[in-house]
Amino acid sequence: MTELYLLNSYPGTVEITITDKTNGNSQTYTLSQYQTVNITNLISSPSDCLCIEVQNGGTISGIQLPSSGVVTFYVTQNPSGSPKVCICYLPPEALLKQILLNKIAKNISTYISDAYQEISSLIQGYKSGSSISTANLKSILQQIYDCLQNAINFQNQSGVNFEIVSAWCQIYKNLTIICEELSNGTLTASSLQSLRLPSYSCSSAQTCAEEYCNNLNNFISSLSSTSSSSSTTSSSSSSTSSQSSSTQSSTSSSSTSSSSPTPSSSSTSSSSSSSTSVSSSSSTTSSTSSSTTSTTTTQGQVLAQIQAGDITSLQSEISEIPPDMIPVVGAVIKLYQIYNVPDGTPLSTVVERLLSDIRDAYYEISNHMQEQVNTQQLSQLLQIYNTLASSGLAPASQSASKLSNLVQTSGVMPAVPSVLGQPYPGTVYSGQSYPGSVVNSNSV
Repeated sequence: MTELYLLNSYPGTVEITITDKTNGNSQTYTLSQYQTVNITNLISSPSDCLCIEVQNGGTISGIQLPSSGVVTFYVTQNPSGSPKVCICYLPPEALLKQILLNKIAKNISTYISDAYQEISSLIQGYKSGSSISTANLKSILQQIYDCLQNAINFQNQSGVNFEIVSAWCQIYKNLTIICEELSNGTLTASSLQSLRLPSYSCSSAQTCAEEYCNNLNNFISSLSSTSSSSSTTSSSSSSTSSQSSSTQSSTSSSSTSSSSPTPSSSSTSSSSSSSTSVSSSSSTTSSTSSSTTSTTTTQGQVLAQIQAGDITSLQSEISEIPPDMIPVVGAVIKLYQIYNVPDGTPLSTVVERLLSDIRDAYYEISNHMQEQVNTQQLSQLLQIYNTLASSGLAPASQSASKLSNLVQTSGVMPAVPSVLGQPYPGTVYSGQSYPGSVVNSNSV
């Protein structure tokens, strides 16, 4: 029998019981959002009839298995707010990738295309010496950044890494470099040659990379034609000079080669318009790689700035930060904004306050006093804490772990945010008695 999977697409942790009414097999699963589990062992045949029960959410009985693809069931009579359970024959990675492309980051391709068009337009003004503004390009890059944040958070939730997200991150990083060089007047065909992408095994990532490469080649071609014209004029001027003509010709030649690709590198670039391999850029790449490297902030430098609370530097150097560090930097900046902490306050000091607030919130919710908790801020703080903890920038916290897994409240006030689960009547713990006094003041 083809393998069958269960996916929780509801924004919270839910307990799902699947019963095969044909053979009597039953199993209970606890799944957070976008987690999947293989349920093939429960099923006798594709014609079996299922009963799906979500704890405190409702029951659907008499479900016939889908013949193929994916079927989503809403486990109550309110589809907009009820737990959503997917049963599918697709492998989890394939289903999650569909969610990534069609929901989580569905607009990122449009934003990237907009960035290509904006850069192309800016280059036309840039090479003619006209005054240009990169404000619109920066706005588009912010939209790409926001989509990337969602995609990276989705990867962390689902536990699956997607190659196309890596491609998006690298494209975003390169586009921010182009934006910066347009702003400060240092963009050249040579610097663009160093911004190529590697090849990818995933077809969607490779298609995305090829589109980037084609646009990059167009940018290079546009700037190369300008550089070539300038080189010809310079050479003609130096040849008519009556003083040290041979020396000036040599100097002009070397100057031209440093500001634009050599003829061989131009032909290499043209012949490999669909290639995304680093080797497709010619010797010009190696001659500019050192200068490109110097403009990129290393992971160690970013961590040092984070720990020192140097928020101003982190914000001003966002385009130079390694893509995998962007979610961490975003979380740190958000934390300092929430607490209105002065720039330069060490991260350790702010983390102490974060942990204290999480402990206090856990105590109040555990003791049926959640009406005293700012649940919207608590939701943000938990997301920030999880990002910092996963990067080793915050210690383990029992309070944060229990709050993140909490799916029930006391029923006094339906105030627990979606990151903690839907507010259901019952006790604080699932399957445990009321805790009474909860957290030791020395533990977090």
